[in-house]
Amino acid sequence: MATAEITQVTRGETVVEAIAQELIRHIAANGLKGGDRLPSERKMAKRLGASRLPLREALCVLKGLGIVEARHGKGVFVKHLDLANLFGILSPLLRSQAEINVDHLFEARVHFEGSVAELAASSRSDENLKILEHAVGQMRENLADREAYIRYDMVFHQQLAYSTGNPIFRVFMSSITDLLGELQFRYVDSVEVRGAAIVEHEQILDAVWARDGNRARAAMENHLRNATERVC
Repeated sequence: MATAEITQVTRGETVVEAIAQELIRHIAANGLKGGDRLPSERKMAKRLGASRLPLREALCVLKGLGIVEARHGKGVFVKHLDLANLFGILSPLLRSQAEINVDHLFEARVHFEGSVAELAASSRSDENLKILEHAVGQMRENLADREAYIRYDMVFHQQLAYSTGNPIFRVFMSSITDLLGELQFRYVDSVEVRGAAIVEHEQILDAVWARDGNRARAAMENHLRNATERVC
């Protein structure tokens, strides 16, 4: 594969923004993966036609987003991109600036997660199933601990997305679950409500275990409609 060089930046945007975008383009164009090293700071500055100060500021931006990391005495390296973590950082901004409300979120969840459950039923592995079973078991074990209960609830939904075998679904689910975490305070909550939700998760799990896609979709849609009614 031909190597794409870092090119000089234009001044149509701030120099720091332009440098950050060019470095992202360089990483993508060259197919750089986690652990791959970027050119030296001197070489990058020369190729960009920029001084080292805005280059360092741009690298700080990319470090903050988890795209690169500096290793003392070794240089700057590409990090393995953790999309779940990235969405976790950005979810408060996504919710406020995209004007996402609870109704939007649950409408999307019913359609999206119904399909995820259906696909998971046919694609899940035994290991996926063990993680799903563990998550439901921990939800029941932590019924009185709301924070732990919510954590395992999110694990269950995220693992269903992993069970599809499609990485795009994992990315979408990461964004949805992080946004949902921002809205948890809106739920009507009690031990009784959590107990009812666990039964719904067990129905989804049972359908996924049986590889019954239609039943898994129906169980998920039923769970999410009930969850919608539990929101203040």
